[in-house]
Amino acid sequence: MILKDNKIVRGFYKFFAFLGLLVFLSLAFVFITNSSSISSLFAVVGLLKTQSLYEPQTGKMIQGATSGIVSSLKDPYSKYLNKSQWEELKLQLNAEFGGIGVYVLELDGQLGIVSPIKGTPAYRQGLKNGDIIVRINGESAVNMSQDDAVNRMRGEPGTQLNLSIFRPSDGQEHDFKIVREIINVPSVDDKVIGDGVPIGYIKLNQFHAHSVQEIANSLNRLNKKDIKGLILDLRDNGGGDFDASIAIADIFLEDKEIVSAKDARGKEKHHRSEPGSFKLPMVVLVNGNSASAAEILSGALQDNKRAVLVGEKTYGKGLVQTVFPLRDGGALKLTTQKYFTPKGTDINEIGINPDFVVKNPEGQDVDLQLQRAIEVLKEKIM
Repeated sequence: MILKDNKIVRGFYKFFAFLGLLVFLSLAFVFITNSSSISSLFAVVGLLKTQSLYEPQTGKMIQGATSGIVSSLKDPYSKYLNKSQWEELKLQLNAEFGGIGVYVLELDGQLGIVSPIKGTPAYRQGLKNGDIIVRINGESAVNMSQDDAVNRMRGEPGTQLNLSIFRPSDGQEHDFKIVREIINVPSVDDKVIGDGVPIGYIKLNQFHAHSVQEIANSLNRLNKKDIKGLILDLRDNGGGDFDASIAIADIFLEDKEIVSAKDARGKEKHHRSEPGSFKLPMVVLVNGNSASAAEILSGALQDNKRAVLVGEKTYGKGLVQTVFPLRDGGALKLTTQKYFTPKGTDINEIGINPDFVVKNPEGQDVDLQLQRAIEVLKEKIM
């Protein structure tokens, strides 16, 4: 028995000795192949400690280095989130936070306001879809990331946000002083439209924790009004929760593939819908701001011939991010997968082309896209 135990102990020693050797060799390889960069890093830290007029803070230096490591990926969707940024993201995913009630999207290197939420401070103050953010609390928004802008615009209810925007429709800057409130973000609006033929209309603004149930509730309300078809409006929907997009697609698809996702190692996962679904004819509205989860849903409905798409080509974000909480209270938001539509199409940086291309005229209130969607749906119903 003692001999057997000794053999086990010696085996553990050998295993950990071998593991230690591998770690040492790996570190040695990193140092040898990156000796100049590593020596520069230590030199910078040493100079900051001994020569800087300002006292460096070790914690902030480590956070800065961590952020720099992630930014070296040159991936705009991967980011180190400090504790406050991670808390803000969780609030956004839970659909309740202190803010003014707008969605922000990066458009051609600028930060654009998308669809102010009805009843919120931003809506009451007159912010409009397409406004370009110029300054936030006096700080220039040039080269500011979407996440940083959102983080600065949110805050404690009752506090004031100073926001400067450029409005392309009149070519002028406008300054707003907006008091933040608790924003309960409903992701869904619904109503019955159509002359003579009752058509259900659902506007899905984003994908978050409550979106699936909100869609189900909307469909129940609309079905009680004896609708003959449905228009699902995904315009200006910048995406959100990946799982929510899968669950919503499951409502409309009957035992079909929704999307496939492939990771860096080539491992592929296929997501399929379950039997049983909403079966009325459908049309989906999309535009250039329909992104990410909105493209998963619209691509699944189009590829499975469940619905036709009306509007403009979508944004083209075919990547999935995973959030990894970290011990310092922050988190790493990292692109971990690329997704493909049911037909195997890679839409990243490409977008999805609608079946009927329709553009709305700038500066006019007429919605030609919705009008065309109604016409197409009535043809399917008849």
